[in-house]
Amino acid sequence: MLNITTIGEVLLDLCPTGARLGGAPACAAWYCVELGACSTLLSAVGQDEHGSHIQKELRARHLSLEHVSVLSDFPTGEARVHYDENGKASYRFLEDVAWDHLRWGPAVASLAQGTDGIIYGTLAQRSEESRKTIYEFLDRTSPDTLRLFDLHLRYPYYSSEVLEQSFSRATVAKFSRSEFPVVSRWMGMEGAGAEQVTRALLGRYPSLRLVAFTRGEEGSLLVEREKIYECGGFYADQFVNTSGSGEAFSAVLCVGLLNGADLQAVNEEANRAACCVCCEPDTLAPLSDEVLDNLQKARII
Repeated sequence: MLNITTIGEVLLDLCPTGARLGGAPACAAWYCVELGACSTLLSAVGQDEHGSHIQKELRARHLSLEHVSVLSDFPTGEARVHYDENGKASYRFLEDVAWDHLRWGPAVASLAQGTDGIIYGTLAQRSEESRKTIYEFLDRTSPDTLRLFDLHLRYPYYSSEVLEQSFSRATVAKFSRSEFPVVSRWMGMEGAGAEQVTRALLGRYPSLRLVAFTRGEEGSLLVEREKIYECGGFYADQFVNTSGSGEAFSAVLCVGLLNGADLQAVNEEANRAACCVCCEPDTLAPLSDEVLDNLQKARII
């Protein structure tokens, strides 16, 4: 069984309809479990009501709490969520919370040495303490470990230095259409196309072997140094919720790469999984039987 670690924020999304489990690493961890992997979330909550809510939710989704620290001196993370008319979410995050204080220790070092893949982003790097722990974790993994940098840019919680340090440690990177202007501007390539920018990233960072560029309902590109895989996306009568779709894509990408699956199939099935999530009103909607059957037929899981 694959061992996949996701590291960073876990929080409550405070939505108009109520509180829901949130944080890209937590969501990605659950979708990895949906795909049959042993998934570990490395994060922290406060010793408060929100923290208890999150722990109960994680247990219900068969996620271990072994590496989710409970800190008495910081509150649990939360985000106020607003949805536009297209179901796209925007977030306002509580500052200086438990996941801003991810702490290094022997148990975390052991986890780093035993993981097959890791998914990390930028938001949890907003604090120096968590940023140092994330980099230490990445640096302690085996050279064969898949290190997926899933950007998740949330202004103002990223910087040129964070991007540089994160890309330089990644073997795979993923960013979305909405994040593309930030990446292209940071690369000094405003006005360039997605293929040019992704190839420039591959040229700049020797450890990178693949870059994924997601385009919502228009599909995605998977770009290697020598080859590009394109999927035009999947359409549904109505996209009601985009929350969790990117994490479903990342989980399929991570598991598919670790299992050595055909990259064109990985691209198509990652888009199918993301589309499935977008068609459900609930954040972290489970993958349908049809999606799981297709993943098995494609030998991704």
